[in-house]
Amino acid sequence: MKMMNYAVIASALCAGGALGDTIDLNYQEIAGGSSATTLRINGAQSDAGHMIHLIESGAQAGSSFRTFCVEIAEVASVGSATYDIVGVADAPNPGAPYGQAVADRVSAIVANAAALGWIDGHLQADENQAGYLGKMGAIQAAIWEAVGGTLSLNSSQTSDELAFYYLALMDAQSFDDSLRMRNLRAVVAPGQQDMLYVVPLPPAAWAGAGLLAVGFGVRTLRRR
Repeated sequence: MKMMNYAVIASALCAGGALGDTIDLNYQEIAGGSSATTLRINGAQSDAGHMIHLIESGAQAGSSFRTFCVEIAEVASVGSATYDIVGVADAPNPGAPYGQAVADRVSAIVANAAALGWIDGHLQADENQAGYLGKMGAIQAAIWEAVGGTLSLNSSQTSDELAFYYLALMDAQSFDDSLRMRNLRAVVAPGQQDMLYVVPLPPAAWAGAGLLAVGFGVRTLRRR
């Protein structure tokens, strides 16, 4: 078992709880700016990595978070927008829903990245870790591939570092497609790239779940 998730109870406390809600986000930039890794995808070059947003509504207003795009067709535009919080299977907007198989693949990708220690259970990462930009680019590349993109890893437009970490992440000998990221959602808005979002539990719910998790012991580890 490669990734420790909080108890199934913790997931159930919030499962679906944020669906139908909205959140106001202000997109800032991609981590690393001009130093972000690049990827040739669908015949064109694109920056790939951690997307930095400021949260402008709700209990987390004023904080920032970094995430990954789940939509290839749109271009990320700097500035504020209101996003709907939906299941990953129901993204993108606009467009035909991805469905559960794609949603599970995306969830497995970020869960495997967390198992490797590249990101945490909220998609955040230590910027000082070795290969930070390449690892974030690799996660993004794998997600874009999962939602239908065609990657050109050997292209001169693809950063060597991204390609290296992509192969490490998606190695068939180590990738566990049964892993899932808890409470993973998508935030979607027409005219903006749709992003991944992990729904936070209220502090009181986390406290209760933590007490319950003690009783469950190793059963808080889950493979699907």
